[in-house]
Amino acid sequence: MPTFSEVYGKLIEKGLGKAISSRGTEYRLESRNGNIIASPKSGILTIHEDCWGKAITCQGTRAGGIYNGSYSIYDWYRDNN
Repeated sequence: MPTFSEVYGKLIEKGLGKAISSRGTEYRLESRNGNIIASPKSGILTIHEDCWGKAITCQGTRAGGIYNGSYSIYDWYRDNN
């Protein structure tokens, strides 16, 4: 699995990314201010390095869908590496 730093850097290099949860929610991914931001149609999910890969973020928000969805953040990284 890629590290937070690897994915963060790839998002800077490539621009926006995409992840799709197992329920079909599409997230726009971007690197911003040292964090990875995942934005569905409404709301925002902030992933800090210390909560990378965890189903619940530091703020208590559910994030599992971006890691284990039908097109995860890991899939995006693999396809863009």
